[in-house]
This record gives sequence, structure tokens and C-alpha cells, in this order.
Amino acid sequence: MTQDTSGLEREVQVAVEADSAGIAERVRTITLDALSRGTLDAQGLREVMGAVFRGAQQARVDVDARHTEALKDAMRGLDDALATAAQATQLAVQEAIGRSSEFSREDLKHSLDQLSTLEGDFIAALGDAARATSGQAQATLRDLAEHARSSGTAVGGRVRDALGQLGQAAGELARAQFDGGVRTMRNQAELFASLAAGVLRGLADRLQPGASEQREPDRRD
Repeated sequence: MTQDTSGLEREVQVAVEADSAGIAERVRTITLDALSRGTLDAQGLREVMGAVFRGAQQARVDVDARHTEALKDAMRGLDDALATAAQATQLAVQEAIGRSSEFSREDLKHSLDQLSTLEGDFIAALGDAARATSGQAQATLRDLAEHARSSGTAVGGRVRDALGQLGQAAGELARAQFDGGVRTMRNQAELFASLAAGVLRGLADRLQPGASEQREPDRRD
């Protein structure tokens, strides 16, 4: 997924500048919207993470202490969004296992490998963002990266749960395909990334404020 991220940077910047309350939720919503466009793949995740970092760093906040807290909240929103993306990948893998004639064992292994590196990619991106800036923002991002390494992240927790559930099932599918000589479609990686993005759109819609009220019919007489 390659997209123009300038608009995403601006959205995040405005979200961080707007108000100190609800920054994490706004950044999570913006990030999920960006990730659910097109295909959900490693390149797209890196592009979106980079844009969120840049937008948060560019936010103009008058008080240094408030800027520090705003940056922390923005990173928490990004972490939560990545955790939802990991959940979408998990659900997409589960669906792909059920559609074994369309996906090769190599593609599912690639998807699981990509999922397993997501927390490390997030922490590495925090470090890269810190090196690209200076002053209080640099110190804040370095502290966040160190805390993430030592204490874990929301996305890391989701990834570990997903890999625990999916590893055995994917292995069984691989053996079944090998034994059965199953022929699979070309471009499975692109197909899977599109599938994951579709799942993510559904999850993002469910996480929108008021979504449950909109889905429930009015049962009043």
C-alpha cells in the first residue's frame, strides 16, 4: 500500500493541537482509517507509522509539559491502532485457512512472519522518530521506546495472542496442502493484504463512537 501521507500527517497534527483531551482516541481513529484503505501490508504499515510520527511531532503546543503528554497520547493511539491491525491480520489468517484453495502455505507463513515483527517495527519506528528530532520531543520518544522494550505494548500483546492461536492451524493447513498437492492462485500476498484491510475496515467501524447505538434497531413502541 503506497499512499500520499501528507494529508495523514496534517490530520494527526490537527488532532494533537486541537485539545489535550481525547488525543489517543482521535489518533487511533485517524490511523485505522488510513490503514484500512487499499491493502494492509508491511509497506503500508511503515508509511502510516511514519506519517503519524511526523504529524505528532509537528504539532504546535505552547507548553512543553503539555506537548510531552500530547506526544505520549498520540503514540498510545498509534499503538492501539496497530493492535487492531494485528487483530485484523489474525482474523484474515483464520479466514484464509478456511479458504485453503486460494492461499499457499508460503503466503500464510509470510503473513505470520510479518505479524510477528509488528511490535519490533513499532519500537524501531519510535527510535527512528527520536533520532529525526531533538529537544524534549526526542527525549520523550526515546523514553517511550525504552518503556515499550521493557514493558511491552498493546500491539505486542495482541500479536502474541494471535500467533499462539494461529501457529498450529497454519501448520496443519500447510501439511494438508503438501499432502494433497493443492494448487494455489498467484498474487496471494496482494489478495491476503486486501482481505486483511477489509477485515480492518469492519473492526474500525465497530470501534467508532456510537457505532453500537447505530447498529441496534429502535425497539421502542
